[in-house]
Amino acid sequence: MDYPIKNMDDVTAADLEITLNGEGGFSIQIKEYVHSLSEEELLTEMKDQLDVRGAVRNALLRKAQKEILAGLKRGRRRMDEEALEVFDLNVLIWFADKVLTGVHQQYLTK
Repeated sequence: MDYPIKNMDDVTAADLEITLNGEGGFSIQIKEYVHSLSEEELLTEMKDQLDVRGAVRNALLRKAQKEILAGLKRGRRRMDEEALEVFDLNVLIWFADKVLTGVHQQYLTK
């Protein structure tokens, strides 16, 4: 796979060296937090990010990083349902960017 990815045609988790479990998902770890994603969620978000202009995408990524750091500091148990949804979406946005640039392997759980 060539990075950064600029074209998502026919890209699969296997191409990205992401091993899926029996349900088509995988997990990533950010500090002590482990988050589960599906291949479909990841590939869809990656395609969406490639459709967004660079400046807008960078702004979204900065916001996602801030939300993730705040969520990790606060802890999932202290978040209400809406805050959890926002946190989970921001983790997806952030990780999709890491995959597009090829720096995602360090976050995959073993």
